[in-house]
Amino acid sequence: MSRPTVVMLAGGQNSRFFPFHTTHKGNLTLLGKPLVQRTVENLREHGYTDLVMVVSAKDMVPGGFVDQLAHQDWGHNIKIVQQQEALGMGNAVVTAGKYLTGQFAVISNYQYQAAEVLDELLKFGTSSAVCAYPTPEPWHFGILTVEHGLLKGIVEKPAKGTEPSNLAIQSLYLLDQQFLQLLKTRPTEEYNFESTLNTLAQQQDIKVLQLEQSLATLKYPWHLFDLLSHIFETESSWQADSAQIAPTAIIDDSTGPVIIDEAAVIKDFAKISGPAYIGKGALIGEYSFVRGGSIEAGVRIGANTEVVRSIIMEHAELHQSYLADSILGRHVHAGAGLITANLRLDEQSVPVNVKGTKILSGRRKLGIMVGDHANLGIRIGTMPGVVIGSKAVVYPDQTLFRNVEHEAVQKATKSGTGPNLTPDKITS
Repeated sequence: MSRPTVVMLAGGQNSRFFPFHTTHKGNLTLLGKPLVQRTVENLREHGYTDLVMVVSAKDMVPGGFVDQLAHQDWGHNIKIVQQQEALGMGNAVVTAGKYLTGQFAVISNYQYQAAEVLDELLKFGTSSAVCAYPTPEPWHFGILTVEHGLLKGIVEKPAKGTEPSNLAIQSLYLLDQQFLQLLKTRPTEEYNFESTLNTLAQQQDIKVLQLEQSLATLKYPWHLFDLLSHIFETESSWQADSAQIAPTAIIDDSTGPVIIDEAAVIKDFAKISGPAYIGKGALIGEYSFVRGGSIEAGVRIGANTEVVRSIIMEHAELHQSYLADSILGRHVHAGAGLITANLRLDEQSVPVNVKGTKILSGRRKLGIMVGDHANLGIRIGTMPGVVIGSKAVVYPDQTLFRNVEHEAVQKATKSGTGPNLTPDKITS
């Protein structure tokens, strides 16, 4: 069976992914490998070797993602196209159109198991097909009308009680030239991709595949935890020969795999409990405890620190601290005494301020999310769901209740940095 060209979407503003939206999501690393590399390798294993990657201007700068991609040999014919402005998914596909002949697929760049789903869509034998997954909250998604296994229409975020089904469309599509030509005639707007699908559904048979598990989504940064859990399910414990593990250290994989990569150092009386990844050249200091999570290359966790179910990106560092259900970006420095609260007193879903709106994360436990190159002083406490921007500086002896913007300097004041717990709007 011939394999269609795959369009990988890697552009857009990703503003809801604050504080990690300065590059596209596929450039983030989990278990020592960028998500986009996982996706590309998955496609290659299934014979999808012609790729068109749509990127944004921030990925084209010297040293950026496109430069990094040029030094990789992933065994693909990869074309790079730049989306000049963040004008939505429809515009991204049109931008890639000059490389598309015949049937093509559209996926997100972090969908590292996309090939298996594409294989199933191709089995339908139709020129276009989509996939869906049942949701208990259809008012938050694009919801399908399906008759006899065929798509009849899509309603974006229907009002409660008006939804045509509970089937939410997933961000992976098999399409053809008829769709592309229709899309080119549409005004550039937020939902022109979906409206074009609606029109196409009236002109040809579009099969719907109902999935047993929803596809990975990275709408908000805390979705990285779900993706990490899925990746761990495919892994087994192993230790690199060059890793240095002290005789008194404890490696416990009874609750999930423990992976210790090249040149990692585990000091005396440290404990690693799975599922956990310790990256290349990472250091876990004396008497420290890692309970789950992904500790990426070059991270330094000093003595007497507990890290729980967290993601720490490349070359970040902390010591004598408690970090739980949190994400630290690349080159973050946290002084001694960082304490993250990860559970509300009422134990309800942790809200996060995203673009001025409080969004319910759906997570009972959620700590902080800190952008690249942020610098946190000693004795910092943080409330659940606080976000700290890239290159932000937080002065010592503070408890943070609110977000800190990119490059902001957060100083302690006599009035403190107390809570603002009455948001104008909360959505889930």
